[in-house]
Amino acid sequence: MSFLSNIFKDKQEYKKPFPPIPTWRPNTPIDHDRIIDTAKYYTGRKLQLGVFENGTVTFFSVRVNNIEEEAKIALNKIYNSHPDVKPLTMDDGNYLIEYIQPAFTIVFKDELESFWSYIEGNYMQGICTNEVLINSKGEHNVFDRMGKICLFGRSKMFMDAQEPKIVRTFDPFADK
Repeated sequence: MSFLSNIFKDKQEYKKPFPPIPTWRPNTPIDHDRIIDTAKYYTGRKLQLGVFENGTVTFFSVRVNNIEEEAKIALNKIYNSHPDVKPLTMDDGNYLIEYIQPAFTIVFKDELESFWSYIEGNYMQGICTNEVLINSKGEHNVFDRMGKICLFGRSKMFMDAQEPKIVRTFDPFADK
């Protein structure tokens, strides 16, 4: 069988890796305390939260018994589907990158100011292999400022999904 495999190796179907991942692994500083405090503000301190090492936040509208395990399950669901994003500009000027599961990444306004040239120079590495993203104008893989912010935040989510480590949790029900 290996003889035939060697002969026909150029004719074999290429298997795309799944899930696809971007090559960009942003290396900007992450302030976990600021992330959880901001996430508490955005959710009115009413939801359970889990913050991953690279800043992805998961939240639960119904109480869960184990925030860490449920957070990993939610992140895995995003990772193993196409991670569509919905960017929101928040009332404090920060950006929230929302995913299809109960999770988001916060991109801070001052983070953008400090690292914009880094983001500008690397955002195209935030596209997964063979991925085509269509902007609001119908253009393929053409990104305005918000698109670049999304790729930056989403790349952090991919890093968290590949090595999920919860570093902070918040449970508004813990004292009740």
